Amino acid sequence: MFACGAILALLIMTGLLVDGAAQLLARQRAEAGAAQVARFAMDAAAPYMVDGQDPTSAALAAAAKAATRYSGLSFEFRLDADGALHVDTVTAVETQFLCLIGIKTLPASGHAVAIVFQP
Repeated sequence: MFACGAILALLIMTGLLVDGAAQLLARQRAEAGAAQVARFAMDAAAPYMVDGQDPTSAALAAAAKAATRYSGLSFEFRLDADGALHVDTVTAVETQFLCLIGIKTLPASGHAVAIVFQP
């Protein structure tokens, strides 16, 4: 009886380690994707900011174009009144061990901010 319980506990711990590591990697990828897309938006906005023009459309277009490079990530862009472009990413990773107890996917997300204009 003890051996069965120990084996079950070992399987659950292994599942948490393996699937937790996969979720951590997915979260890092989501954060990196959000940061890179925000960086592209800022780079596209910079010449317009120097000339005193509205950089919003150029920044959003660059962000949308950069987002297409990341398969498996869903991007959402939000521009606030302070001139900050918020980039949110969402993804999910399929589990290898935790699916045995009914957890089929684990979510991961990322967030980055780029200042695209000064009000």
